[in-house]
Formats: sequence, structure tokens, C-alpha cells
Amino acid sequence: MPTATQKRELEEKLLALVGNRFHGDRRAAFLHYDADGDGRVNKDELKRMLSDAEIGNGLTRWAWANGIIEELDKTGDGMISWDEFTSALE
Repeated sequence: MPTATQKRELEEKLLALVGNRFHGDRRAAFLHYDADGDGRVNKDELKRMLSDAEIGNGLTRWAWANGIIEELDKTGDGMISWDEFTSALE
């Protein structure tokens, strides 16, 4: 589970990514990273988002992704839904 400092870093970097690359449109960002269009971001899609946000590195991104999914996944499906995604960026 991410620490408070890691959560802050994650939120700041993801908000910067959404702001810079998607002009603040969170829905556009979510849809972009939901590469298979199933309405959820899986671990591989999340790792791509983390890479674009410059969070972690190739060796640690899987741990970041696991911790984020563990923290946000309220349905237990191992993925992040739109509602779960937006709750993290409030």
C-alpha cells in the first residue's frame, strides 16, 4: 500500500499528466489508457499510465500498479473502473 508521501506524488504526477497531455479532461485520459475499451484500466494499462506520468521505473512500476489497484479496486476485479479512477483524483 502506498505511503502518504507516495500517494501525494502519485496524485500530483497523474494530475499533471491529465492536465498537460489531455488538457485536464480526466475522461479522455481514462479512455486513452483503457486500451482494450472494456471500461476498466488493467495492470498493464495502468503501468503505461504510470510510465507516461514518470512514476517509478521499469523495475518498480509493477509494485506501484499492484499497490494502486489494491488501494482503489473496490469491486475486487483487479482493475480500476472510471468511478475508482475519479475517486483517486479528487
